[in-house]
Amino acid sequence: MSVRLVLPAGLEFPRTLLDVSIEFDTHIKSGRVAGYKPILTGFEPLDSYLGGGLVPESLILIGGPPGVGKTVFILQVARNIAAAARDNKTAACVVCFEHGEVYLYHRLLCMESSLSSSNGLTIEDIRRAALTQGMGEPGLETLLTTLSSARDAWSRITKYWERLFLTKGHPVRTTLNVIDTYLTHLRSQFESVVLFVDYLQKVPVLSTNADLTTEKQMRTVTEGLKNLALSHHVPIVAVAAASAEGLKGGRVRFEDLWGGSSVNYEPDVAVMLNPAPNPGIGCETVITFSVEKNRLGPVGIVTNSILRGRHFAFDTLIS
Repeated sequence: MSVRLVLPAGLEFPRTLLDVSIEFDTHIKSGRVAGYKPILTGFEPLDSYLGGGLVPESLILIGGPPGVGKTVFILQVARNIAAAARDNKTAACVVCFEHGEVYLYHRLLCMESSLSSSNGLTIEDIRRAALTQGMGEPGLETLLTTLSSARDAWSRITKYWERLFLTKGHPVRTTLNVIDTYLTHLRSQFESVVLFVDYLQKVPVLSTNADLTTEKQMRTVTEGLKNLALSHHVPIVAVAAASAEGLKGGRVRFEDLWGGSSVNYEPDVAVMLNPAPNPGIGCETVITFSVEKNRLGPVGIVTNSILRGRHFAFDTLIS
């Protein structure tokens, strides 16, 4: 009597190289090549260093001390990806545990206005306009009528707003399983998806194990995000916080990220943001981008950009 072998759900028996070769050939002939194309971040020369952009199935960490623009950077990259995908086949999704969707929308208005004008919007401009609308309801239409720069920014946002997704991460409920469901939902609509998580250390892990240390939690999340990148054939970009000890130095390095060995081992790429030795003047601060881990290209690469903090935007990277 033969024994029926059963694998856990989602797993399959090892495949021959012949089977894999047939699948690969089918993908090419059917035009399903999205998984082979790096997705441009819109920042050069960073894209060149990363093998042409964000490579599917890779986990990219963005680290650095507070206030250097990590959230600004990932939101701007997400915006760049959505704006460039005019064929409606690519989408970007930001899961943010730090800010709500409306506040991120405010940031996008400020960013978008500054990308085409030196006199961009600020959060203060939006709040002031919203609070001085008289007795009526200050809807979006009234706000856009009041601020011409907001109106111009909004008109550009409408060109990509169906390809950029925002969601507020819940400190208990937005687990890896929920993020997995998000990706399944998005991949059913788009050929290519880039997921951004802000930030890695806040992704909750549900466990009844009393021995769940911070390091074990970080290992679970980091390995989980890498597995999601592989299973959904997407790049995942995650902001990573520095440890308390790492913040004591003058510059935060890759090995200073909070979470132990898995945070250092699992990612394919780590890009660190730090204030440049010359901090800049006023709200325009020079930030150094350093590629400190890179399975896709060279390491030790350093480039600079100007952070316009009031407008939540980076200028193009400078070699």
